[in-house]
Amino acid sequence: MAYTIYDGFVLQAKRTLTTLSDIIHKAEEHPDASKFPTSRLYPDMRTLSYQVAASTVQTLMVMAKLTNQPFPDFAPDDVVYTYPEMYERIESTLKVINEADKDYIIEHAGEVQLVKLGPFEQDLSGYAFASMMQANIFFHVSTAYGILRKEGVPLGKRDFITPFFTVKA
Repeated sequence: MAYTIYDGFVLQAKRTLTTLSDIIHKAEEHPDASKFPTSRLYPDMRTLSYQVAASTVQTLMVMAKLTNQPFPDFAPDDVVYTYPEMYERIESTLKVINEADKDYIIEHAGEVQLVKLGPFEQDLSGYAFASMMQANIFFHVSTAYGILRKEGVPLGKRDFITPFFTVKA
């Protein structure tokens, strides 16, 4: 069986967002949990809330590209989410992933269309866009993990990688 864009992006995004949900649940149990949504790794970096928004909206952007749907709007930088709001963002994104038509994605991922990237536009295939955005999504989830570790949440490598071994298609 061939390894497809569905395997390489869609299932990996599902696992990545499951990791994000799991580490946020663990953070919510911490005595200092109320300060984490606005916590940062460094003063000039963005907050945990932003990391959740970026990882979910960027996943939705790729899913929109792969399924020929309109792109979602990006959340403003200064939004602070509650834990239920963070979970809702992740769960609604996972719902989009779970409802996606695998065959459609595989069949149409090579189609090239104009994609808006911030102030720029570029012709990209679904493959190219997914590959580029996957790095961004991993970055934001890894940054969320780093923020929570910095704040004292007892997370380890196992907390990050376990969903990559246990989440099924």
